[in-house]
Amino acid sequence: MHKIYSFLGIARKGGNVSIGFDSTKMDIEKNKSFLVIIALDASDKTKKNIKFICDKYNCKYIEFGEKELLGKSLGRKVVSVLSITDKNISSYLINNV
Repeated sequence: MHKIYSFLGIARKGGNVSIGFDSTKMDIEKNKSFLVIIALDASDKTKKNIKFICDKYNCKYIEFGEKELLGKSLGRKVVSVLSITDKNISSYLINNV
């Protein structure tokens, strides 16, 4: 498994990850999110909506991984969208993905 998945699991345990579309949207609107990760196999509608919100609030986003692998690393079944709320973690992810 890719080391990024393990890193995301550690970040979640530290309370620096919000999981799901609604939580991510709230983080972006409150300027709490430093990075949004969108699963490569997320639906086109989800991708379009979250990218629009990110662009509107000038939030960085990347497309990485599959829903099942992201979910597994975060203790869920599937995760299409998640938000990173820590500046250092987000910069590490941007540089290593």
